Amino acid sequence: MRAYTQPLLVAGLGGAEQACQALESLPLRAGANGALYDEGWLQRLIQNHPALLPVSDIEPGLSPLVPICMELPVPSGYVDNLMLTPAGGIIVVETKLWRNPEARREVVGQVLDYAKDLSAFSYEDLQKAVRSARKEREVRLFDLVSAAGEAVEESRFIDAVSRNLRLGRVLLIIAGDGVQEGAEQLAGFLQRHMGLHFTLALVEMSMWRCPDDGRVLVQPRILARTVQIERAVVRVEAGVALTTSTIVPVSSASARSVTLSDIQFYEALGQVSADLPDRLKAFLAETADIGVFPVVKRNLSLKWRGPGGEEFHLGNVAVNGAVATEYCNWGANELNRLDLSQAYMTDMCALVPGLTIRQTAKPVGWHVVSGEGAPKLSDLLDRHEAWAGIIAKYTEAIADVLREREAG
Repeated sequence: MRAYTQPLLVAGLGGAEQACQALESLPLRAGANGALYDEGWLQRLIQNHPALLPVSDIEPGLSPLVPICMELPVPSGYVDNLMLTPAGGIIVVETKLWRNPEARREVVGQVLDYAKDLSAFSYEDLQKAVRSARKEREVRLFDLVSAAGEAVEESRFIDAVSRNLRLGRVLLIIAGDGVQEGAEQLAGFLQRHMGLHFTLALVEMSMWRCPDDGRVLVQPRILARTVQIERAVVRVEAGVALTTSTIVPVSSASARSVTLSDIQFYEALGQVSADLPDRLKAFLAETADIGVFPVVKRNLSLKWRGPGGEEFHLGNVAVNGAVATEYCNWGANELNRLDLSQAYMTDMCALVPGLTIRQTAKPVGWHVVSGEGAPKLSDLLDRHEAWAGIIAKYTEAIADVLREREAG
């Protein structure tokens, strides 16, 4: 059974007489017999409209997508679509029509070979291949990305792309029509590329056409994706236990899973202070019992989920180690209990000398500052037990309000 049935287009939501029209299925076909909607059409559609890819649901930190080229030459073939992000993220897209299980297995193996090929590239190798694909001898990767409008430092961009290439840290997306391969069937392919830190996602692009005007509805659906497992390896040398971590892509996980977004966030945080990522991870483990969880995009949001599924912000950790508290008032404000979030911020100020609450014209905008900037994560983690305590106090107060409302 397919997850999506035929969509219906309703002309407006008001009024008694609303036109309701069924959209026509628009299957992709092989390029023979002059088919209009084939793999090449989908490839061009994605290149022109990268927002069609549900990357925010796969790897939230990999945005915005900047289309770089089509038909990128690599030793094992040609990458359909190559995209980069201003932070140096690498996205490879392979468009495919699914005819039989053999074709599905073949394309999964092919895209993994692309990742292996890219892991042998230097930054200059990639730039040379892009020039070949675009048939532009002087084009520069940095210029293509910076032209998209996002401010980025060239040296940091080059370093990030180079590091991601070396580690095989790539988001691989197979996009097609009628994808059926399940995540549990990918294990054999993943074992061939254990040294790479890729994420692989299978995305079905369901397409529907409006018979009146020819507009096309594209409905992406993530059918499967790998996760990254952080495995700790302990070895003993001269009586001292030494721990190293490896990241392994798998199709299902019982161990701790991370995403490429997580990896890149903690990597950037480690440039502020080498021990900061481990200290933050320890704090997250310490507060997990009270329901604290992280949401990583470009930055890390500390959140707590209420008994009814409501989410409340506890602070936003930036890659430079600053903690912003502007969003802490949002959830409390919806409950008309800004006094609770303000009490949480007051308690936070009492933890670290020099912290104060900056009061804005609207109380929902109040936030904690240290001098002219945001508090430092390292200062709060120096007092991690006390910070965990005031989070527990705040979330318990919120939970009491929610329970009282639920009771009537």
